[in-house]
Amino acid sequence: MHAFAHDLDLRILGLGQTGLSCLRWAVAAGLRPKAFDTRAGLASARPWAAEFPGCTLHFGDLRADALLGADLVLVSPGLAPTLPALRAAREAGIALWSDVELFGRLARAPIAAITGSNGKSTVTTLLGEMAKAAGRRVAVGGNLGTPALDLLPEAGAPEPELYVLELSSFQLHYCHALRPRVAAILNLSPDHLDWHGDMEAYLAAKARIFRTMGEGDTLVLNGEDPALQSLPAKAPAGVEIRRFGHTPQLDTWADDLALHWPSAAPMPLADIHLPGKHNGENVLAAALMANALNLPETAIRQAAADFRGLPHRLQWVARVGGVDYYDDSKGTNLGASLRAIQALPGPLVLILGGDAKGADLSPLREALRGQRGAVLLGKDAAILEAILAGSLPTLRIGEGGMSRAVRAAAAMAQPGDQVLLSPACASLDMFRDYRDRGRQFAAAVQTLAEEVAP
Repeated sequence: MHAFAHDLDLRILGLGQTGLSCLRWAVAAGLRPKAFDTRAGLASARPWAAEFPGCTLHFGDLRADALLGADLVLVSPGLAPTLPALRAAREAGIALWSDVELFGRLARAPIAAITGSNGKSTVTTLLGEMAKAAGRRVAVGGNLGTPALDLLPEAGAPEPELYVLELSSFQLHYCHALRPRVAAILNLSPDHLDWHGDMEAYLAAKARIFRTMGEGDTLVLNGEDPALQSLPAKAPAGVEIRRFGHTPQLDTWADDLALHWPSAAPMPLADIHLPGKHNGENVLAAALMANALNLPETAIRQAAADFRGLPHRLQWVARVGGVDYYDDSKGTNLGASLRAIQALPGPLVLILGGDAKGADLSPLREALRGQRGAVLLGKDAAILEAILAGSLPTLRIGEGGMSRAVRAAAAMAQPGDQVLLSPACASLDMFRDYRDRGRQFAAAVQTLAEEVAP
């Protein structure tokens, strides 16, 4: 385990879930960091002094020189590098790490790391299930669920045999020496461009997942995503590249009937309980990673057959008046929503909108042409209204939130249709997070069902 001097001047920026995990690790390691969060209201949210003795905590406005003099700064994901305090620290040559960078220096077991614009949580969870089915002691987390540092064993406890981590572009931006044994980049579509600036910078952040890999490591890529085609040439020497997609020339591929892998019999799609072509890709990616980790074929297939997906990802909610309602609230970007639209037979009534984060949503125009309708809400509803004009009927709502959106969608839908919440936008303009958005959708559908019940 990497040792840190007890007089290390450690600063922690951000005290959300990830920042708290950094603070817990620091105290357990005998360090006394300074921690900062711009939310002044957090000061009274918990007994900070009792929980984190000896630590200096600052809430409220962050001075531009707050990080100067530090030996190391742990940066919570989502804090943009343009923040004046981060810019000043970078110019002063201070080390800026994500929690995952620190984790990679502390963990002794192999790491399987997954990134991409969409599908990360599904592949991360499924790979963890494959490892469990193989009898491996596995810890799953990162950007999904448990922060990476909280996965490390307590003193005297055995370490997992494998770590499976979902990694965001924010976390990877501040990674420098992370070396996964197996890494995957699932796809790339416009997302977080307000943070990264452009697609080139977004791709560069994702590509940091493999830049310190080496001999004996495996990189799994979507072999048909145009945005990823330049990456194999950038992989370090000795890294094995394996690809998935829908053509037989790839290492694993899917057609309309089955998932194919070279060393075993095809797996019928009827055995996979996940809707949509994109979920076939997710299973292929997880299987390639599992194979690279030497998990047995029987465990891979069993876990794939048993997996039922994650909440808020094309999740069927109810049938009301002959209309099926689906919660895809995790569809926070264009790529995710396009996949959800393709996965359902239609006719569709979409509930769209929120914060587009600077992304170009114009491909929705053709993707939704001729569908039943769209209900638009949130910060960028007017942008969506302009994009979709002439493609299908739309209704932009202001007051009333999700409850009104569901009622409006129900009024548009006809028996046999599907109402799909897949906003193509982030949720924070109206909701606590995508989970809250999905729960409010499900609650509104349930209320509707109770009203129309005989």
